Amino acid sequence: MEVTNKTLGKVICKDAGYTESFFGRFRGLMLSKRKDIVLAAKKDSKLDSTIHMMNMLYEIDVIWVNSEMKVVDYRKKVKPFNMFKPSTWKTYAPAEAAKYVIELGTTPLGNINVGDDISFD
Repeated sequence: MEVTNKTLGKVICKDAGYTESFFGRFRGLMLSKRKDIVLAAKKDSKLDSTIHMMNMLYEIDVIWVNSEMKVVDYRKKVKPFNMFKPSTWKTYAPAEAAKYVIELGTTPLGNINVGDDISFD
């Protein structure tokens, strides 16, 4: 699936995977090769769109999008869990409830703003 920032007229990533199952959302990019993925919750929720970095092999950029397809939060260069670095022992939640979590493992996140319109094609 292609993910586009319609507000800026730029493609964010061209070949993202998509999952909405509980297991798929929990797994995310754990123990995977670098790729991009869209995780979909059943509804807008802070809890259901919280991510962790356990068993991650690389850093990622993350975008949280609500059901109206608006960016509600984003983070760049989220570090994988490292048992020797307590600063990596945490979860990441959006500032507002989100339905979609876009985890970018191959595509660096360029310019983006809270409130930007996103589309999935």
